[in-house]
Amino acid sequence: MGTALRFLVRRFLEKISTHASGRLLQPTVSEGWELYARRHSTKSGGPLGDEWNQPEIVGMDVPAGRMLPYLDKEIFAPFLQTPEVILEIGPGGGRFTEMLLPKCAALIAAETAPTMLRLLRKRFAGNAKLQCLLLDGRGLSSVASDTVDAVFSYGVFVHLQHWDIFNYLCEIGRVLKPGGKAVIQHANTFSQLGWKKFLSDVPSSLNRHKQPGSFTVMTPELMRGFVERAGLLLERCCVDVVRRDCISLIRKAQP
Repeated sequence: MGTALRFLVRRFLEKISTHASGRLLQPTVSEGWELYARRHSTKSGGPLGDEWNQPEIVGMDVPAGRMLPYLDKEIFAPFLQTPEVILEIGPGGGRFTEMLLPKCAALIAAETAPTMLRLLRKRFAGNAKLQCLLLDGRGLSSVASDTVDAVFSYGVFVHLQHWDIFNYLCEIGRVLKPGGKAVIQHANTFSQLGWKKFLSDVPSSLNRHKQPGSFTVMTPELMRGFVERAGLLLERCCVDVVRRDCISLIRKAQP
């Protein structure tokens, strides 16, 4: 092989290597959480998601073990009540799935990370209410229109880009039955703790595409705009229970 040809081959391989390494460092949100789930599945310890029960980080004045029951008592149970079919977007390891299952006759756990679904099936093995659904990251195309009574998503929309947020809201409007409800937790960037999270994301985000674990800039007002443009109704933005974030309570209008 001549010198010139060797040089060209070496440059080509360097470009491939650079692209590949950059791709590994900057996966999509779905790929990032798949990698997270794989790492967790090789470790011993509690279920995936328990590591996020940190009330001091999210701005809750309750012990870690009381976070979910408190959220349920203050927000979820009064709003959701007992829907027949719940669609949970991004259940992860089932932190909230465990709380939602007793509320409904059937729960569709829709997730883009295959390993998350494997961990979920293992955690709730034998529970006939649970249906696991692998998503492609582009919506809810495998869920039929007007078939779901309630949609729930926690710890997901904080990471989605605005285009994905709007797309999922449109899809939520499609799959919900008329009068159906949705609970969506998302970032509240200009809250005191939300701004602290934003500043912590700055160093790893400069001049790069979005990192899987970083929070998307969002406010209650901006979410209202997306919700309304998706054809849904924003009933309430809860910002006083989890002071870092916002939990939006959404409805699909009756015909």
